[in-house]
Amino acid sequence: MLLETIPDAMVLTDHDGRIVMVNSNSEKLFGYGREELLGKKVEVLIPPRFRARHRHDRTGYNDNPRVRLMGEGGIKLFGRSKDGTEFPAEISLSPVQIDGKRMVWSAVRDITERERLVNELRVALDDLKLLRGLLSICSSCKRIRNEHGDWQQLEFYIQSHSEAKFTHGLCQDCMRKLDPEWGDQE
Repeated sequence: MLLETIPDAMVLTDHDGRIVMVNSNSEKLFGYGREELLGKKVEVLIPPRFRARHRHDRTGYNDNPRVRLMGEGGIKLFGRSKDGTEFPAEISLSPVQIDGKRMVWSAVRDITERERLVNELRVALDDLKLLRGLLSICSSCKRIRNEHGDWQQLEFYIQSHSEAKFTHGLCQDCMRKLDPEWGDQE
């Protein structure tokens, strides 16, 4: 019953990579019935292009089993549903001894939504324009030298390098220069 409360797809495999047990979230995620998975090699849940590599990596893991995330080193992992649909996955491995036999629990999580949000954030950050470095501004006319070496009005330069829009007004000091009595009429 505890296995059914875990939000991830849980797959228990034996030393040979055969599926011994799954929870209902495995059925939902991969689209197979429990009876379709039991006794099958775990590679049935992996896209075909990764299966040979996975068999090799599984053998290496069995030689040195430990709790860890798969895909260490930035390798992207994918699961494959019964209908052939692939999805990005996060997979954690945990070795366990059951009745004296070494087995491995795999917790599988579909990270499609996380990947979508990360990509949206990446695009948003790429779109964000930041002013950086040393900017030359003429102390007399207040124009700025752009990246091509041309002098440009400050507000046009900032608008072309950000999403800022401008409106014009007069600060208190300039207003006093134009009208020395400004502000005294309170």
